[in-house]
Amino acid sequence: MAFNSGNIATVTVGGSDISQYTTSVSLDVTRDIKDIKPIGGAAVSKVVGPYAGTVSLEGGYDPALDNVLAPLMLATTPAVQAFVYKPAGASGTTFSGSGYIASYRVDAPGDDTATWKAEIAVAGTITHA
Repeated sequence: MAFNSGNIATVTVGGSDISQYTTSVSLDVTRDIKDIKPIGGAAVSKVVGPYAGTVSLEGGYDPALDNVLAPLMLATTPAVQAFVYKPAGASGTTFSGSGYIASYRVDAPGDDTATWKAEIAVAGTITHA
């Protein structure tokens, strides 16, 4: 089994490599599955629907990163942005797709370093290669 350290992961959003500002990436994919509960004591069946995805990002705040994410979040007419996430670095598996910047948060506590968090709501399919 090949295990990898998370620090070799890479991530790009809207064509900009933001890996150097990112400390954590989480890809969450969930499939819509509904129960069908028939009367008469029969077993529950399942109806399987489509999946939805979210990419959660966070890291240390830097004005260069802010210049990438803030305009995408604050755009009057939001547009889907391409993302590419490689959890095992350049030579490993790639997850890619497009989505909307759903949230962007900058936090600057007086007793700690400034940080940021963002979430991408995937619009369409996620490619796994």
